[in-house]
Amino acid sequence: MSKVKSEKDELEAIITQINELLNEIKNEQKNMQKTIENNHKVNMQKFSKLLEYNKIADMTNTVFEKRIARIENLLCDALKK
Repeated sequence: MSKVKSEKDELEAIITQINELLNEIKNEQKNMQKTIENNHKVNMQKFSKLLEYNKIADMTNTVFEKRIARIENLLCDALKK
């Protein structure tokens, strides 16, 4: 009878350890999820800034292209004269 009781106690101890490990895993997963969400938020903000900088660069390039085209036209007109 005591053998059955000791085996039962052993099994209960193992089950308790497994439950503790499962709880640790759950907590770790929750922490990882929070970290992932925070990183995603930061990355989206950075991408937004990059898109904004690219738009500014495109506008700047457009202005320079227009200026260069005007200069080319003036030079062509000057050469034709």
